[in-house]
Amino acid sequence: MTAALDLVAEYPVLFWAALGVLLLVAEVLLAPGFFLSFATAAFLVALATALGLLPVDFLWKALIFAVIGVATIPLFRSLLRRYFDRTPDINQY
Repeated sequence: MTAALDLVAEYPVLFWAALGVLLLVAEVLLAPGFFLSFATAAFLVALATALGLLPVDFLWKALIFAVIGVATIPLFRSLLRRYFDRTPDINQY
């Protein structure tokens, strides 16, 4: 367990990018629209970590990840609803 925590502490960008990939895989396999916002949040945290914009502490990064993930759920839901609601109206000719 400590080896995994040491690996996360040593390579935080790799951790957040891998988490984003895992969440994208979960998005494809499971519920459409839910994991997409959290995958995007993980990629944004990985990018900000790589650029040195975020504090070093893991808890701050996890908090920022959670806030971005929850805040973007309505955005992605509205985009996906607009994309997938293309059923034709039977009352239109």
